[in-house]
Amino acid sequence: MRRLLAAIAAFALGAGLAVVGAAAPASAHTGDLLAKAVCNTATGQYDVTYTLKLTNVGSTLTGTTKWRVGTPSFQGTPKNANGMDRGPITSQGNTTLTLGTESLPGTTKGGGPWVYAYTSWTDGYGQGSDGRIEGLKGDCTAPEPKQIPVPVQPSIVDACGTSGDYVVEPRATEGVTWSISPVVAGKAKATATAKPGYVFSDGKIVKSWDFEFTNVPCIVEIPVPPKPAATEACGVDGDAVLLPEDSDTVSWKLEGDPKAGTATAVATAAKGYAFPGGATEHRYDYTFTNEPCPVIVPEPVKPEIVDLCDVDRDEVLLPEETEQLVWHLEGEPSSGSVTAVAVTKGTHVFEDGTTERRFPLTFTNDPCPIELPLPVKPAAVDLCGVDDDRIVLPADTDTVSWAIEGDAATGSAVAVATAAEGHVFESGESTERFVFEFDQTECVPPTLAGSTAAALCVANVPWIDFDVVLTDPDQQSTGHTAYLVLSDGTNTEKVELGPLGEDGSVDGRVLWPGAAIDEAGNPTAWPGWKQLPNGRWVVTEENFGWTHSLTSAYIEVNPELSIDLEYPPAVVGCGPASKPAGTPGTPVAAGDGQGLASTGFAGGPAIAIAGGLVLAGALALAVQLILRRKRA
Repeated sequence: MRRLLAAIAAFALGAGLAVVGAAAPASAHTGDLLAKAVCNTATGQYDVTYTLKLTNVGSTLTGTTKWRVGTPSFQGTPKNANGMDRGPITSQGNTTLTLGTESLPGTTKGGGPWVYAYTSWTDGYGQGSDGRIEGLKGDCTAPEPKQIPVPVQPSIVDACGTSGDYVVEPRATEGVTWSISPVVAGKAKATATAKPGYVFSDGKIVKSWDFEFTNVPCIVEIPVPPKPAATEACGVDGDAVLLPEDSDTVSWKLEGDPKAGTATAVATAAKGYAFPGGATEHRYDYTFTNEPCPVIVPEPVKPEIVDLCDVDRDEVLLPEETEQLVWHLEGEPSSGSVTAVAVTKGTHVFEDGTTERRFPLTFTNDPCPIELPLPVKPAAVDLCGVDDDRIVLPADTDTVSWAIEGDAATGSAVAVATAAEGHVFESGESTERFVFEFDQTECVPPTLAGSTAAALCVANVPWIDFDVVLTDPDQQSTGHTAYLVLSDGTNTEKVELGPLGEDGSVDGRVLWPGAAIDEAGNPTAWPGWKQLPNGRWVVTEENFGWTHSLTSAYIEVNPELSIDLEYPPAVVGCGPASKPAGTPGTPVAAGDGQGLASTGFAGGPAIAIAGGLVLAGALALAVQLILRRKRA
């Protein structure tokens, strides 16, 4: 018995370790850092471009590269990204990255500085690279610059004050760039710079001039102010010249006295200002009369009229006669129009000096309106929120029309009933108003709180169990069918879960997208796998393979609820680890790459077998030890 258990343990441990050893090796990712130099004859420098060629990288792997420029001395191949100050640059699979460019003096001979890069991939593998340009001959030179005349000093405009001062920029000439500074604190600078490929005849490429400006105050010309208004009334008490208020530019004074018959208004320009022609003073003369004043009568108010639907009752309500005015009527109200006339008495006049005011008055001749019963107050709909609040108006008739003033969404609105022409309501009014106040309590938004969705593997079949509960006390949701939306940021799949029941919920189980079963419930397809004609199963990006790398998932009805969801983990299975029922051939866990990139570890199924064998060996050893103790 002991020999048998020892043999079993040795075999299990050896087989397990052999399987692990067979599954672990993988080819390493590589990076080849190259540099290419081109002589730039315009600058006389070498333009060096650095590239990194990545190989032996799985097509689904994403890499991140950082790099730096070192010195002419080699510092060693980097083992991590520490100190890499450029990048990161993202890549996918095998590719060639352009890291960047540098310029070297055209006299550089031999090798340039070393450049280092370090790439990390999503499978956890990292690779350092180095390289530099070699064989530079130091023969990169720029052509001899073209000689041009030394620019002439620019002219300046130095006006009074400082606001108009500036340096006049010369006209454009071949090979010269001008830089003119604004005038600040009375100073400015002009600089002429030779463009690349040019040089001034004195051998220099920059010529500058400094300028200083005076600050003589300017006399500002202002327009002649308009002649001030004057008042002249009967007598002398009301005679006056209405001088404007003084301003920053003009001050006013009055010479003479209007009550004496003559006066002069004098406008004087303030210091630093002048009128057109340089004058600093402008004079306006006035002459006033001394006629006696009449007695002014206030303007009469237009008489009121009584205009009824029966012309025989129309009349004009004339004011009573006073010591100042007398009224009379021209025409008869029954004719449809009359004129009320007010005439002053004695020495009284109106303010404009006239003695009469005429007021044309007109009367309608409409038949008396038909009386209508008072309308009934309309109904109103007052729900939560404001969007659906409204007044339900009755239909318009031949005698009554309806309209709404205001907006129920603001909390208040008015329904207005208007009688048709020739009609009035019992109240005698042609309109009746009904005021409505609306509750503006906000609606409780719908929610999917408490809803769940979870992935599970049953009999090697990936399923999604779901339980959706819609809470919508104010009936705000516009959707009544539940969906599960899966996305990896590029691909999106929308799975219908079913319509909500009367209680607003639905639950159940659906297959993971890409999975399939036969009538007996046996798996026939898995997401991210396909079966070759020879019966082998291989990993593929087709058939919803992207769902193994979900970045988002949410339940959607209206509203939505974000959830955590991922494909059942590898330890559960849910993949073609064995031949599905009714399919030919012998399936395997993956294709040539064993389900991962060539540099990754594809030992998922193998590790499971190895683990089982190691566990069996350990169990056998444990049993053997127990038996030894019992015998002892």
